[in-house]
Amino acid sequence: MTPEIIAEIRNWTLLLIGTIGAIITLKSFVANNRQRRIENTYKTIEYLRKHISAEQINTFIELYQANNPLGVPGNEFHLKNGEIDTIENMFSEGGCGNGNIHNMIEVFNLISKSLIKHDLEEELIWYEYGQLMLTCYKWTYYLEINKTKGVDLSKREEMNDKEYKAFLGMWHDQLTGMNRFFYDFNLYMKKAIIKLSDRPMKYYTYAE
Repeated sequence: MTPEIIAEIRNWTLLLIGTIGAIITLKSFVANNRQRRIENTYKTIEYLRKHISAEQINTFIELYQANNPLGVPGNEFHLKNGEIDTIENMFSEGGCGNGNIHNMIEVFNLISKSLIKHDLEEELIWYEYGQLMLTCYKWTYYLEINKTKGVDLSKREEMNDKEYKAFLGMWHDQLTGMNRFFYDFNLYMKKAIIKLSDRPMKYYTYAE
């Protein structure tokens, strides 16, 4: 066997060993990353269990049933006490979602950045909280696409230009603050709803 052939065999052997080593390293990297995601996911689920209380879930159930699309307009809540509230007003002071539902959405908003970056196994979180997330997104998405619906244009006749400009500025500030508490959540859900809506999830309530 000539020195050239021996050298070529050696080079091919080294290439093969290097390729096998790279494959093993890549598989190990992928496995470690997935294990890390799973660990982070269970920690996140524990965090959600601590910060989404039974009282918040009971409020969600009440509003889910009060917003039943089979019996009421899509943006209205027909509450058991006979009162009617709307998605536009639900997070204002005294609104049906101010407090428990607002806080629940804030928690979902906090974890959404990690979900967007694929740092968590989203199907595990979806199984536990998919119904809550899907319904809350229905409400926050409605607010997102109806940003100016709450502006009372009739007030224009009661104000001079300076007063009306201040009124619109105040409304804009309120709107910006409102959008901020669900911005990342909506950003995540726009994509998640396409790939996860048919995946299994726990049901906390059904339409009545």
